[in-house]
Amino acid sequence: MVELEELRRAAGGALGPAAGERLIADALAGAGVAAAAGVLPSEDLPDLRGLLAPRTGAYGARVPALLEWADPTALLRGDASWTARLASWWSAAAEDGPGARLSVKSPDDADDLASLLSALRAARNISAVSAAAAPTPGTCPPWTWPLRVILLPDASERERTALAERLRGTPLWQACVTEIAPTGRWARASLVVVREGDAEPASAVTATATVVAALRGAAGSAYPPGPGGLRRIAAGFGTTNAAAVDPGADEAEWLVALLAAMTEDLPLDTALDRAARAVGAAPAQLLADPGLLDGTRVRAAVARAAIGLGAGGRAGLERSLRSSETPHGMRPGDLSARRSARILREVHRDRRSQPYRVLRARLTEPGQQAATTAAVLPHTRYELRAWVGRPGRATAEQVLLPVDALPRRGTHQVRIVASELHGSEPDGPEHGGSEPRGPRPDGSEPRPQTSPRPVQLREVRLPADGPSEEAVFAVTTGAPGSAVSVRLTLLHRGRILQSGVLSATVGSTRPPSFELESVVHADTDDLEARVPHDLALTLDRDTSGTPVVTTVTDSVAVEIRSPVELARTVAELAAMLSCPARSPDEYEGYTSPSYEELLISLAKSGSALFRGLFGERTGLVPAVDAAALREARRVSVLAARPEELLPLELVYDRPLRIGGPLGEAGRLCPHAPSLPGAARCATDCPEHASPHVVCPFGFWGASKVIERHVSADRSARMAKDFVLAVGPDVERHTVGFGSLLAAACDRADHNGTRAWTAAVARLRTAFSPAFSTASTWRELAGQAQRLRDGSAPPDGLLLVVHSEKLTEDFHRGMALSIGSDDRLWIRDTLAPLVVAEAAANPLVLLIGCGTAEGLTPLLGAPSRFLDSGAPGVVATLAPVLSRHIIPVAVELVSEIRRLADAPGTGTLLGEALTSARAAALLRGEAWALALVGYGDTDWEVRAR
Repeated sequence: MVELEELRRAAGGALGPAAGERLIADALAGAGVAAAAGVLPSEDLPDLRGLLAPRTGAYGARVPALLEWADPTALLRGDASWTARLASWWSAAAEDGPGARLSVKSPDDADDLASLLSALRAARNISAVSAAAAPTPGTCPPWTWPLRVILLPDASERERTALAERLRGTPLWQACVTEIAPTGRWARASLVVVREGDAEPASAVTATATVVAALRGAAGSAYPPGPGGLRRIAAGFGTTNAAAVDPGADEAEWLVALLAAMTEDLPLDTALDRAARAVGAAPAQLLADPGLLDGTRVRAAVARAAIGLGAGGRAGLERSLRSSETPHGMRPGDLSARRSARILREVHRDRRSQPYRVLRARLTEPGQQAATTAAVLPHTRYELRAWVGRPGRATAEQVLLPVDALPRRGTHQVRIVASELHGSEPDGPEHGGSEPRGPRPDGSEPRPQTSPRPVQLREVRLPADGPSEEAVFAVTTGAPGSAVSVRLTLLHRGRILQSGVLSATVGSTRPPSFELESVVHADTDDLEARVPHDLALTLDRDTSGTPVVTTVTDSVAVEIRSPVELARTVAELAAMLSCPARSPDEYEGYTSPSYEELLISLAKSGSALFRGLFGERTGLVPAVDAAALREARRVSVLAARPEELLPLELVYDRPLRIGGPLGEAGRLCPHAPSLPGAARCATDCPEHASPHVVCPFGFWGASKVIERHVSADRSARMAKDFVLAVGPDVERHTVGFGSLLAAACDRADHNGTRAWTAAVARLRTAFSPAFSTASTWRELAGQAQRLRDGSAPPDGLLLVVHSEKLTEDFHRGMALSIGSDDRLWIRDTLAPLVVAEAAANPLVLLIGCGTAEGLTPLLGAPSRFLDSGAPGVVATLAPVLSRHIIPVAVELVSEIRRLADAPGTGTLLGEALTSARAAALLRGEAWALALVGYGDTDWEVRAR
């Protein structure tokens, strides 16, 4: 434990009675720096001037050097002349320049740490002193510019709003700060400002650093808190960095002063002291990771954010840093920081459409890590190397504003899965290789691959910046002229991030190529904020056209080629959903015999789909893995070919023993409608385990959140580019649902119930006055444009359409009709209904006949809307009568609206869709299972 008074006595005794407080402080500073450097008594002291050399900030400010300070007791107890040398050593070196910042290495029980920090501040040319904290956890969000700030999560909404409104009136705050809401999974910020040091966080707020502003006049409040208090405060926000400050008489004035200091490229410790002087308050008490402090400079944040920019972006940032044009009354740092913030906001928006780190791969000969093989030889083993990195060749010029060393940041553990699509089987689990297709050397045929087999999976570390580690897979080629095709899929915590295919022709002179097909999540900065998934599936076809399903859970990664009767089972399920169209009056509620018969039939085919997809029919999937599949609550699915549809919503995973030679009669569970939800089924339903009872919650569409994405089309004459999904991030993660535009084809009212007319009346009441309808696409586009011109784009589009694929006009493809056959060609632009560059776009509900089908993403309506910027699309997978599906769609819209209006954190879009399906099944509306979702399921639904 550092004993401050003992250090003072030792230094004062060695320096003599004439030594003043400044000289004693110099001795303490110099001795601590020497102790941290490992200097022993009687050794030559290092050149301190070199250590104290200041760093030049991006905007001309000279940033003091950061030095470690350790307990110097052993040094000060030695020869008195040695202590005098230490004092002179420090005093002489600190005469010029901005001095130094000290990071004090202190034990946990240093209760007089605040006094020690104050004593060191008295030394010559000390600009800031902080206590060294443990390294910042890798789960903390990055220190960003513009600065992400959460204000007063421990205060009332009224207090928080009052402070925010005052700050928003400051141009510097408006330009350089992004305010983050203090609730929800996206409550992740660089800086969190709280008032009560002992208060618990209002929610799961995660921060890089926490600032505690002392609440003046509070009974029993202590300022500053001890180091133990600061550590507790920091830990409450998931970090190791915290500061206690006195904001003076005006919190807003102090916050603006802190921001102004940071715009001059000052690190957090120096900026805190600058802000304290600006408001006439005592210096801050800071506990900080030394490796973080220089990373809180604007220079470091800009350099990190600009990695991967094109030449235009680099030039724009460089101009902003070098500009000497400064309006009257504004410092150069203010202007440059504001320009940088504006440009980096644009960079962040650009990265939503142009990811700066993507999945990459090359095929090499064993041991040749760097060179891609020029030609692929037959019957040869190669190494497929996959990693996540920047596209193209990285050059020194692409590193914008290089800093001495970017601060440490955490890494993500990601998975890369390799699934061979050239129709081969493994030649042994020990190396995951493959055997060429065709007859074996002995003339025998390889066995059919209809059972699960392991696929190659590697875990690699993905750092916050730069490329990931490489994953190495074994690939064995076949005969001359045969294909090499390997799908690579990148996952993080069960979620599919990106996918692409490496392909080559054996014996060809053309080198192998890797093409990225799908980017589900473009930004890797905030992966820790994403909800984990339990299960990931990809549906693909090998080079011979055989379907391949790859399944990845925490414990298993397997694939099944040619899943048993997959196509037939899917067709059966779609046909069953269309049954009510032939006799609609027979389906009148949950207890009707026709509804019971329909759900039993759906359950039997859904159970066959479960066994076929996951291999349980063959008994090769262990029971524990089958249980994991049933217990999964969130599923990612990627259709690697856009024409493939894997209706996981129709999978039924409960044990089922109905019919057969014993003639076991099945029945629909009578208890389900009285249960509060699927989560209570296992504990509250007395027939939960009965194999003779069909439970509505056994269907995945009613019990699991299913996130569906599609890859880019690889058909002839189509541009080869990847599909980029629009996903939530820390700055944009909500889907508003306060306004709704609706349109329907005339067929929607061709029924006895006049379903569309009834729906319009109900929706007008729910959304009034923010609801309007249209009978033509032009009219609908005009309404959307008027909303966008008023800075309030439509929140939802409800389209009850008739879809048709017109063979006589192939180049225009599928058409969606509303009104009296007014057609919208899917290949045409969808603006202003959905605008790719817009900050906000509506959730789209496509209700009709076959709107989930499509030959390509450009022809398929859901994928086309997603590709144009829609956050999510809900579509039908089978023909459903308007009188049946429109009420289900209205219930879904109403449920989303209800959740959006609820207080607190918004409900996730995927959960809302699952909840709406389950509620519809319990009302006797089986056709709700025909609603399938596309796009990211993590959007939070909130009213604007």
